[in-house]
Amino acid sequence: MKRRQLWTRLALLTPIAISLACNLPEFIAPIGTPGSATETPGQDATLIPVGPTSAAGTETAPGNTPEATLVPTAESPTESPLAPIVYPVGPDNFSVDINPLTGLRVADQALLERRPLAIKVSNFPRSARPQAGLSQADLIFEYYTESGNTRFMAMYYGQEASKVGPIRSARVEDTRIVPLYNAILVHVQAYQDVWDQMYSSGVDFINEFPASCPAICRDANEKIKENSAFGNTVELTKYAGIVRLLRGRPNLNGMVFDSATPAGGGDAASLWVRFSAAALAEWRYDAVSDSYLRFSESESGAMVALNDRVTGQQLSVANAVILFVPFNRYVGKTTTAEMWDLIMSGEGKAVFFRDGQVFEGTWKRVSASQPLQLLGPSGSLFALQPGSTWIGVIGKNSGVTRDAKQWQFRMAWP
Repeated sequence: MKRRQLWTRLALLTPIAISLACNLPEFIAPIGTPGSATETPGQDATLIPVGPTSAAGTETAPGNTPEATLVPTAESPTESPLAPIVYPVGPDNFSVDINPLTGLRVADQALLERRPLAIKVSNFPRSARPQAGLSQADLIFEYYTESGNTRFMAMYYGQEASKVGPIRSARVEDTRIVPLYNAILVHVQAYQDVWDQMYSSGVDFINEFPASCPAICRDANEKIKENSAFGNTVELTKYAGIVRLLRGRPNLNGMVFDSATPAGGGDAASLWVRFSAAALAEWRYDAVSDSYLRFSESESGAMVALNDRVTGQQLSVANAVILFVPFNRYVGKTTTAEMWDLIMSGEGKAVFFRDGQVFEGTWKRVSASQPLQLLGPSGSLFALQPGSTWIGVIGKNSGVTRDAKQWQFRMAWP
């Protein structure tokens, strides 16, 4: 009787066992959990044995092939495309991934957590050309230094550049611009008077020594030693961290960007600047790329394309800006070299070029540690084209001539 009851109970349990076996996948541990099979790279699914196993994980019935259940693996989530930037942006509503110096989205938000690097780049002697890395700069300042020469101050914030230069010495003028952008001045040596001014103004700087290579390296292939130093922005930023010059994301509010061309402009195919009889600069508008292409004077006096030696492409910017600023001769204590200073305070006349159009306005310094504001003809903030900007600084009383095609500026001193 007891044996009959046992068989009866087994008979009753059989449908339940069959049901469990048919629905066993519902009870299989998820892939990746302890005790489950792991995914083999390259497979779309994982085979998990189903059937009686011993404690050691081997089959208890040799010769019998266990059933297997195909369990799909989870698909990797796809990144949603970034929403397009809604222009205008600025002067203070920049999102965390928008560069306030260009109005463009950066590839790496971490770049905007550092301070800009303001690197002094040679323009003379002409053998220093073509320069390296100017194409990666957000802002490019150019101004007269001495002996008929100009130099660039290339500002790097939203992009990196593996080679920038040739890097040359600092000037007093640099100390008037660098603090406005909370930047770190990168240079190779300076006159003693300039060192004194740098220390008294509180400008943070990185000199070739003690920085040295890999932040600033000498290129043995350069024939002129003075033009053989080049910087790497990645390594310069690392060095800035070592010497404790990085202080978190700087406040660079103040500029405005809009992809739409402002109203009220006039046609201007190019602008030409005579910094001196020896130093000439020209930017010609290219409608195809909606940018301005750089030309510089050659030994013969002809205007020739200025390329970037890294990219091999002609230097181009989205905007070109002319600032009229008072220049004063700087009277130093230890040198008789020609030296100039800038009075970057208050406001002054400015001319803006974008999209083949020209606009007259003003520049304004609102504080000693905030980017210059650019005001249009109406007195409101002028919107630049998103992208890089060249800023030419000339004397307050410099001359201007214009026609339907070209604006010409001639540097004048007090």
